Amino acid sequence: MDVEVTKDGTVRYQRVRNGGAIADTMTTSINAPLRRFEGDNFVVGIPFISTIFEVSTPPHQEAGTWKMVVDGVELTRRP
Repeated sequence: MDVEVTKDGTVRYQRVRNGGAIADTMTTSINAPLRRFEGDNFVVGIPFISTIFEVSTPPHQEAGTWKMVVDGVELTRRP
């Protein structure tokens, strides 16, 4: 899973899920504007077509590395 929020407010998201076989691999991608925050969660999309990213652990530092948990996946900020 890869999530990038650019300076202009665009969210680029890609998640690859592997079910064990090549035919079971599913990729989900989004490249859309950040619409708003709802608590720690954030909404991405355009009017009438949007998705909510659930943030169960907001951004925090662990041993000098920024981390957060989005949709059940722990993400680490790249330098």
